Amino acid sequence: MNISRWLFSLLLLGLSASIAMADSVDPKFVPIGGTGSIVINSLADFSPLTFSYQQGVTQTVDCGQVSGSFSDAGFTCIKPFDPETETGTMTEFVNNTGQTWTSLTLEFVNVVDPSGVLVFSPTGNANFIDPYFNNSTFGINEASGNPFVTFFGIDANHPGILAAFGCDGDSCSGPIAEDGTRLYDFAILADVTDAEKVPGSAFTAQGSATVPEPPTVLLALGGGLLLFLFKRP
Repeated sequence: MNISRWLFSLLLLGLSASIAMADSVDPKFVPIGGTGSIVINSLADFSPLTFSYQQGVTQTVDCGQVSGSFSDAGFTCIKPFDPETETGTMTEFVNNTGQTWTSLTLEFVNVVDPSGVLVFSPTGNANFIDPYFNNSTFGINEASGNPFVTFFGIDANHPGILAAFGCDGDSCSGPIAEDGTRLYDFAILADVTDAEKVPGSAFTAQGSATVPEPPTVLLALGGGLLLFLFKRP
């Protein structure tokens, strides 16, 4: 009987630890519609798609004020840049590369986590509120050892991040969804509620994207054409 009680106590302890860890899954991220952004002009250079966070230094705001969602109220998010007051962090971007992005990845570098419990992940409802992608995943990049979050999957209601029609400086135009979402202009909602509780925590997010692969038939035709040219006398 004593052994059974001991095993049961260990089980409860493990379950409690798991619940505590689950409650500490943060920072969390999701793409939402943007309203004014940093322009990404080249698929070869995503360096402008980056932003950083440092506990106690980076300005924050109630997530509900950023997303416009009542369910996000009470959580803490990185404050987007406000051009009128010139405060906040640049977390809004425009796809001006001329191609649709079929996935978006944030890889996190310079991570400082004195607590050792922070986990980088999509928000719990990311697949429902993300207007660009219908799926998401997260983990550790085996090559770099850095955590990452990826948003992917397109369908009739999630077309990916479409290309802008064109930009004049940082003023751009492009396709807009029926609900008014700029499908070429996106923001990253970054929930740092738990990170704010860890003194000294910090990270830098570096973004990248993928575009559709060329159709196999075109690759085959191109290869056949090259073979024909090389075989000509």
